[in-house]
Amino acid sequence: MIEVIRPLIQKKESVLKARLFFVRNDGISIYDSGHDNSTQAVGALSGGLWQAAEALMNMIDAKTGPMEFRLGFDTSSQGVMIVPVNYKGTAYFLGAIYHECLNPALLKRQVIQLQDELEKKLLTIKTTKKVAPKVTTTRAGYLFDYISDEEIDRLFSLGGN
Repeated sequence: MIEVIRPLIQKKESVLKARLFFVRNDGISIYDSGHDNSTQAVGALSGGLWQAAEALMNMIDAKTGPMEFRLGFDTSSQGVMIVPVNYKGTAYFLGAIYHECLNPALLKRQVIQLQDELEKKLLTIKTTKKVAPKVTTTRAGYLFDYISDEEIDRLFSLGGN
């Protein structure tokens, strides 16, 4: 995935003059033009921020899903913008952090254009299913000889009993 998104985002970086990032919905950073110690924080905060926004959106009984929204926190010259990017039914997030921006409306429009480009480009990725080789081993013995399936189920159940 990174090989597909990197060229598209890097092409926009010089035009937008903003920090661009692409994160998974769990907050793991896939790409960040910032290249500094805050990359993980940007990813985690973006993922959490979007999840909080989705929870708030559920309170207003929105007629459209969260993929139709964008999240913005800005003034006239600086801010953060996050938009969802759909890939195989999973939401990823494209974001821009900007300051001293002369035309934030143009920046937002270009981020939304990049969102569309990424979604179209991601559709072209061919996925191959990796099949693990079948490993057959012969065991000399078991660690626990006298444990039943019911005991294993109870051990790993959420209630613990």
